[in-house]
Amino acid sequence: MKIRRYLGKDTQEALLKVKMDLGNDAVILNTRKVRQKGFLKLFSKPMTEVLAAVDEEYGSRKEREAVKREEKSPDLNKENQIKIQLDDKEQKIAELENKVSNMESLLQKIYAQFQSNGQKTAAAVEQPAKPFSKGLQVFSSNLLKNEVEAEIVKRIIDTVSEKIGENAGVNDAASVLYNVISGMLGKPSTIQIKEEGRPTVVIFLGPTGVGKTTTLAKIAANYALNQKKSVGLITADTYRIAAVEQLKTYAEILGMPVSVIYSPAEIKEAVNAYSDKDVVLIDTAGRSYKNKTQFEELKSLVLASEADEVYLVLSATTSMRTCRELLNNYGFLENYKLIFTKLDETPINGIILNAKLLTNKSLSYMTYGQSVPDDIEIANIDKVTKNLLGSIG
Repeated sequence: MKIRRYLGKDTQEALLKVKMDLGNDAVILNTRKVRQKGFLKLFSKPMTEVLAAVDEEYGSRKEREAVKREEKSPDLNKENQIKIQLDDKEQKIAELENKVSNMESLLQKIYAQFQSNGQKTAAAVEQPAKPFSKGLQVFSSNLLKNEVEAEIVKRIIDTVSEKIGENAGVNDAASVLYNVISGMLGKPSTIQIKEEGRPTVVIFLGPTGVGKTTTLAKIAANYALNQKKSVGLITADTYRIAAVEQLKTYAEILGMPVSVIYSPAEIKEAVNAYSDKDVVLIDTAGRSYKNKTQFEELKSLVLASEADEVYLVLSATTSMRTCRELLNNYGFLENYKLIFTKLDETPINGIILNAKLLTNKSLSYMTYGQSVPDDIEIANIDKVTKNLLGSIG
């Protein structure tokens, strides 16, 4: 028999020590309250003392009996082991399923949080860096009404909003907007006449119906009458009815020679025939980019002309979608300037700014009617900018 004493703050703590030391088979012999010895411990709370005992041979007897039972019933023992193993597996599976369920729940929370953050970020991107003033909002609306493309409007407004304060007045906003837009339009560029040597050769291209022939005649009249330059005319527009006669009529009125060519091979000889002129202006037929054969012929004509300057003539009444297609298909031109016609037929000038920024080419002339030599002027940047901005009212 093994007998021992155990102290604890209370009975529960003392019994726990007994169980841990002697096991569940221990016998409690006595329990009492005792005070600890020592001067400093006189005033402390009494402790619980438990006297316990256990039979030392009890455990070995139990083990021997268990061995005998296993020897007598090995099959039953195996069944118990298998059952225990199955119970362990089921418990592990249950624990694994619980972990998977917790992971799914956590992932759902993370996904929900991610979506929430994404929506907040998108909302933040959509919001401007700083709120627009009322004046900027009105001018932004005016630009869109003038069919300036939305991306360009955003670029303009963002640029202006960085330059002015949130509470800037209408006049301040208008002034900065004017400077930004006019800067984007740039300075117009006209024909640069050579001082000496061979004549300056200029070719005019563009789709059918934009007024190339009339525009060419206006420019020819300006150089002949106002700048006292000698001008020679060449037309390759032999496909359109009365096109040659139209240019011949203008040439006769202005006292200028005109030559007609029917293929790109003839262009060089026609230009050389005007070696004594200051300027040679070449009119071409409107070509549809959808007709590959005709468009290739036009490319050959431009190459053979060895023109000093190339002008792409566009109508201000053209839709932006069509204009974009035209600019893409005339992209074979390495360098050219832009002429806009028929500004008298539309109050909307957005196409001018759009085309200028899409091509990064210089603006040149603009026409406002059919009268020759009137109704043409060098691109008026001030007028176009004010038209685009519109009225604050």
